[in-house]
Amino acid sequence: MKTLLLPGLGADAAMYPSRDYSHLDQLVIAEWPAYKGEKSLTAVARRVIDEHAVGPEMVVGGASLGGMVALEIAKIAGNRTVLLIGSATSPSEVNPVLQKVSHLADYTPIRMVQALAGKINDHHGSELLAMFERADSHFVTAMCRAIFNWEGRADYRGAVCRIHGRKDKVILPPKDDGKLIADGGHLISMTHGPIVAAFVERCTANVA
Repeated sequence: MKTLLLPGLGADAAMYPSRDYSHLDQLVIAEWPAYKGEKSLTAVARRVIDEHAVGPEMVVGGASLGGMVALEIAKIAGNRTVLLIGSATSPSEVNPVLQKVSHLADYTPIRMVQALAGKINDHHGSELLAMFERADSHFVTAMCRAIFNWEGRADYRGAVCRIHGRKDKVILPPKDDGKLIADGGHLISMTHGPIVAAFVERCTANVA
């Protein structure tokens, strides 16, 4: 089953290392669309649908913000299955401390933080820092606000398959559904790639 996965906020396709996911021949790892002033997850979802010709027969999903946008895609395009990788079905699942910090998004010099991340990364060679340095600072700022104005899963009635790190401090682990990785944090698509890839393969195999 053709499956499209989105990265998290401040991340890109490198969030899904090819060594772990390249064997999934029906998997498309999408980049975020070039930012054009979108202020809601729904608006970003419509851009992804247009740029990747997302139809109802596909499975959509993503990590963190990517999973939330995937839920919006599924509502619009009629996809029957959504994969959430360390992601949320409601803003209430996001750490409340981050909600308070999000109000400062307009005043936070994201480009300065990115430049600092780049300098730090000169010595550490971190893919995570490299992704953040590459990210569009305007998109990051807009989505920090948009997450907490999102309606969540709402009336979506399709299947939601979840995998989450039990030690995730960014999006709190679900209590009643999904697969939990005992030693996983927020970046399980990178730190536990083989487990997440197996999850994707298993969930999509069951979609007719």
